Amino acid sequence: MGEKRIHIAYLTADWNRELVSVALGAVLKFQEIHKDVYVHVFDCFSFALYSGREGSGYQIYDLPDLRRYDAVLIQAHQIMDTEAIRKLELRLREARVPAISVGAKMEGCTFIGTDDYSAARELTEHVVKAHGARTFMFLKGCERDDGRGEAELRREAFEDVCRENGIPEENISYFEGGWESRRGRIAAEELLASGKPLPDAIVSANDEMALGALGGLIDAGIKVPQDVIVTGFDGILSASLSDPGLTTISRNFDTLITTALETLLARISGEDVSRRIFSPYKIICSESCGCSENALSSLKKIKRMYYENARLQERLYFQQDTMTADLFRADSNMILETMENHYRIFGEGRLYLFANDYYYDHYKGKESNHDLEGRSYSDSLLMVGCGGRDDAVRREDGTYLRISRHELIEAPLLRDERLLICYALHFKNVNMGFLALTQPPSVVEMHLHENMVNLCVFAMENARHRIRSHELNQKLNALYMQDQMTGLYNRFGYDRLAGGLFDDINDRGGDVHVLFLDIDDMKEINDRYGHDKGDLAIRTVSKVMNGSCRKSDFKMRYGGDEFVIITEAGKVDLKGRLTENFRRINESGELPFYLGVSIGDYTVKGKNPETLDELLRHADELMYREKSRKKRVKK
Repeated sequence: MGEKRIHIAYLTADWNRELVSVALGAVLKFQEIHKDVYVHVFDCFSFALYSGREGSGYQIYDLPDLRRYDAVLIQAHQIMDTEAIRKLELRLREARVPAISVGAKMEGCTFIGTDDYSAARELTEHVVKAHGARTFMFLKGCERDDGRGEAELRREAFEDVCRENGIPEENISYFEGGWESRRGRIAAEELLASGKPLPDAIVSANDEMALGALGGLIDAGIKVPQDVIVTGFDGILSASLSDPGLTTISRNFDTLITTALETLLARISGEDVSRRIFSPYKIICSESCGCSENALSSLKKIKRMYYENARLQERLYFQQDTMTADLFRADSNMILETMENHYRIFGEGRLYLFANDYYYDHYKGKESNHDLEGRSYSDSLLMVGCGGRDDAVRREDGTYLRISRHELIEAPLLRDERLLICYALHFKNVNMGFLALTQPPSVVEMHLHENMVNLCVFAMENARHRIRSHELNQKLNALYMQDQMTGLYNRFGYDRLAGGLFDDINDRGGDVHVLFLDIDDMKEINDRYGHDKGDLAIRTVSKVMNGSCRKSDFKMRYGGDEFVIITEAGKVDLKGRLTENFRRINESGELPFYLGVSIGDYTVKGKNPETLDELLRHADELMYREKSRKKRVKK
């Protein structure tokens, strides 16, 4: 393998896609310098901002065996679910590997992030002292149950500055924003609908909510900052592109991630590092608070970025339309291959598609008694799709390889991938597997990738349900057409299948052979030995029929103790074989009674105008002749 590799598990959630995109870019730059660093990213899509939206979203964090990695990096400020954080803390204690949390404190982790309290304090002081604001609306972020997140620190700094400057509590209103842009817009709309005077300033715990509020105010004809000041926090690109430009805190996020990675390498090497490291931040005083600074000075760069994104969206939408059409055309067995063939929609890198073994069994219609709901990743995973690898060979069972979840870093085809970005594949609370990419998507691509993954998931689940429904219908048909005691066909089976076999033999010019069987002295067996022994006699006849006939022959319990066989006449004397097998059963002594069976057989040479029912009557008549003969002999 050469020099020792350093494997880092990186856990995040991309509800704020820009921060994740910047972080992944920083990882790539870091790997250009550190050739021995291999990073596996485990990322929730944006629906995982809150745990209540999709039950299995955070299960992507269950995929890696953290004990197998040299270090763990957690973008904790992106993970809003306290339970998910608690589970990760427990697993980190068990793994005993160096770990760093970014943006929010976690037990057992070195903390790296912005000094949120100091930054929010500086920004609030600017609004109060430089612009004289005395009334406020504060848009709160997602405050965690443990009080260790960014939102709490930013709110506390805001409140401390207001208190120190003599601003009474009644001059402050709060809105439960929750980080999202749409919540900021709702805050602005509710404020305007209330008819209350506008505050001097709307202070938001992040840029997303601030931009939502800014849009809601401007759409209603409110002037910013003349009528109300608006501020954010994070310094995302959209903040500099907004009109007016947003006053915010620039966090230099790529430097933050680079610092985190460098600190992990130091901890792996055994160096002592501080338990808390702050990255630099900068206050951006822009137009939304009344200051003149505006990031639009770099207009040329922004125009080029807009042009590139527009072209990228055009290409991705074309690919999406093509893939959608192919998925709708594909039958159930070709869904996975269709996803694989369209791997380039996820970028220029390679694509790996993995399914839990239990899900794949369901998907392929194999027998399984397991409920899919709420199950996590299986220890055994199947690679069912592989795009961009000429050396990958599909096996006879339709998969490429089987790997252990615990050996992800050493899995064939994956072991040499220096960057692997894993997304959960799940539908509601059904965990299907995961999708792995080798190239980080841009902010624009992230949104479209989520749409495409969801489309693929829907296609896979629809295919699985079609396969399972078909299987269930077959089972129901079998129950409907089979006699429960013997497993032979019943009258319904005769009506649905016997005619087809008869026509098929006739069309080929074959000879139709019909046999009618009836148990002798059935009443005497029931009266003398009991009805359970009568049932045994019936099951024994069906056993002899199955052992004497070909699988393709039509075998049925006609009713009571009567049976019918329909087959194509051949060289074998089927009546003679049945008679011999009944003789052996009687001589073996396995039955407490003598099992006598009368058989009438009727054969039609070549095509015949008679119907199958008429042939059955002929065989029935021959059976009764034999039964009458036996009675005469017995007397």
